[in-house]
Amino acid sequence: MKMKKLLGIVLLLLFASVGCSNVTKEDPVKEEPPEAVVMIHDEKIQTTKGTYSWETKGLFSNNAVIADAAAPYQIAEEMESKLVEADSIANVDFSDGSKPQLEAYLWEDEGRGKQLSLNKSRLSLPSQSGNHVIEIFAIWSNGEASYTFVV
Repeated sequence: MKMKKLLGIVLLLLFASVGCSNVTKEDPVKEEPPEAVVMIHDEKIQTTKGTYSWETKGLFSNNAVIADAAAPYQIAEEMESKLVEADSIANVDFSDGSKPQLEAYLWEDEGRGKQLSLNKSRLSLPSQSGNHVIEIFAIWSNGEASYTFVV
């Protein structure tokens, strides 16, 4: 009789500890926005993630992250410019395959300049030659992020 009680208690503790564990087989929750992948004529262009805000919702808790970064023109100072033809088209995708709402801006000196033409994920680059700092601003349902590249 004592053995049955002891076995019952051990099984109860085992089930309770397994039931309360945090380990799941679901996809891990992303704690920050995905990486931007910019391609021009089948060539990958270096991008750098800037400021972002991102929220993850769990069963019993929510987590919000706000990361501040330098302005795109400052980020661009540390990046290598990629030589491309004027009027090229850049394809903007994301490492997780998501399709956020996109906006693109040409940075002039120290400020955000004109908005560039975007058709879904196809970005029309400037027709003028020279170095161009471009900001991609992506908006998802759980956050937003800024990405910089230089052509």
